[in-house]
Amino acid sequence: MRAVLIIRYSLIIAFVLMLADLQMAVGQQPTKVQEFEQFLNDAIKNKDNGKASYYAYELAKLYTDEKQSEKAIQFLNQSLTYSKKANDPTLTYLAYQKLGLIYTDTKKHSKALDNFEKALSAAEGLKKPDYVHEELLHIASSYSTLGKFSKSIESVQKALSLAIQQNDVTNQQNCYMLLEEYYKKDGNSAKAKEHQTLYTNIIQSKKKEEEQAQQQKALEQQIAKAGTEKKNVTAELEKNTKKLKHAEDSLLATKYSLQETSQSLKEAKDINEKRQLQIDLLNKDKELADLRMMEQEATLKNERLIRKSIIAVALLVAALIIVLVRDYRKKLKVNKKLDEQNKSIKSSINYAKRIQEAMLPKSEFQKNLLPDSFVLLKPRDSVSGDFYWFTEIKSWYDPDVVFAAADCTGHGVPGAFMSLIGINALNGIISGGIAEPNLMLHALDTEIRSALQQEKTGNNDGMDIALCIYRKQKNIIEFSGAKNPLVYIQNKQLFQVKGDVHPIGGSQRKKEVVFKKHIITIDQPTMIYLFSDGYRDQFGGKNNSKFMSKNFTKLLLDIHHLPLAEQKEILDKKIEEWRGNHPQTDDILVMGIKLDTLAIN
Repeated sequence: MRAVLIIRYSLIIAFVLMLADLQMAVGQQPTKVQEFEQFLNDAIKNKDNGKASYYAYELAKLYTDEKQSEKAIQFLNQSLTYSKKANDPTLTYLAYQKLGLIYTDTKKHSKALDNFEKALSAAEGLKKPDYVHEELLHIASSYSTLGKFSKSIESVQKALSLAIQQNDVTNQQNCYMLLEEYYKKDGNSAKAKEHQTLYTNIIQSKKKEEEQAQQQKALEQQIAKAGTEKKNVTAELEKNTKKLKHAEDSLLATKYSLQETSQSLKEAKDINEKRQLQIDLLNKDKELADLRMMEQEATLKNERLIRKSIIAVALLVAALIIVLVRDYRKKLKVNKKLDEQNKSIKSSINYAKRIQEAMLPKSEFQKNLLPDSFVLLKPRDSVSGDFYWFTEIKSWYDPDVVFAAADCTGHGVPGAFMSLIGINALNGIISGGIAEPNLMLHALDTEIRSALQQEKTGNNDGMDIALCIYRKQKNIIEFSGAKNPLVYIQNKQLFQVKGDVHPIGGSQRKKEVVFKKHIITIDQPTMIYLFSDGYRDQFGGKNNSKFMSKNFTKLLLDIHHLPLAEQKEILDKKIEEWRGNHPQTDDILVMGIKLDTLAIN
């Protein structure tokens, strides 16, 4: 019951914190235009051309939404100036494309065409086929509006060639439709009809593929149904076989019982024959008969004494059986009550496990943010005090990725309660716009102390955590740690970056804690590891000793070159072999992330 109350209180606290964050955001947020203008001025003042270009572009988007074209064009030209200074081809491409769209909306098609052609040049420099395809179609549309249909056709044919190279059926279909339209406007009905046929063929091909997929699905369902029926028949045969075996066992038991009865009758017959012989002898010899009578009287006396003794013993045994039966019934009642309590506790713990699993990031979300990564989480009990966390910092292109591994005070239900508070606090911090690892840990420390009222209650619960931000465009990792370290391997060399000695939350402090930020450059293939202390503190081996940090880091160095899934399997197998028959000491969490600068570029 206490476990259920703890879980309910944790959900209530999380909900209240989310409402508080929402109220603060609504009450204090300035207008977007004012905010971005301030950001732009700060970037220009700091001579940060990349940020200046980005904020000018965002202001242009806002003015475009407000139908203020002149203002939008002014900020787009400003964005182009700073993007060229920052040597940022992506922002250059976006600005030229946006100018082309605005000039199209304002019927200035020659200017629109000029900017679309510049956007095409930037897209080709980026080597992004989707951007090139899009700008070729924009150019074709502009030529069509200006009445230059042959130029439109030439641009669409280039887009079609690119779609065929990329095996993009949807873009091919769109190009055939546009070619039909432009050939028709250019007066070439034969070519228009030819491309209409190609467009129709693609649609029919798609339809056939969908029908084949449906047929394949129906066939798989029939196979699954046949498999289920086969399993049912097999189960019925097994059931009948067991019944037949039971009947055979019963017949065999009856046979042995009849044999024992026959032997008993034979023994009784032998006894009767002996007694009859004794009677015959007594009739022949009177003296022997008198002697036998005396012996029988003595025997009867002894038998009465023995009978009374047997009755007394039987009464004592009966009394003892009654006492034992009463005790047994009492134990049954107590065991039944304990069993019901255990079921209730297990049900509550399973409910807590489902809540914790729902709060943790899904594997699909993890793989989307960091494709080459794994998480090994082995709770000591049903629920864990260790947790992992993934999210992203939104931007107009490749967002930065935030990930963390944390070890809360305790394990089981109390540890899981702390993990829910930690996950909710981290989500609130990132939503509040804090995007530096050292500042995030400082905010997390403040949130935990406030949520648990540690300055008033003296509560010492908290967590150790390692937190990283992966800046994709800069090819760096920013790391801050509260007691937990970061391990990374480059060029077969292992490096360890220690976290600060202060935990998150915990005992009262006289002064405010400042967490350090460390930067690791990703200029070559790099393997990153974050972990709790559960793996290295696990007892086992021949001497029932800890696994130790030295053995753990050596194991990481030995396996870092292997595929991520194989690394996870080896780590799991190794700790289980080490543990053997010993109980698991603590929750175990190991995260591995592989980063490659070639893949980024």
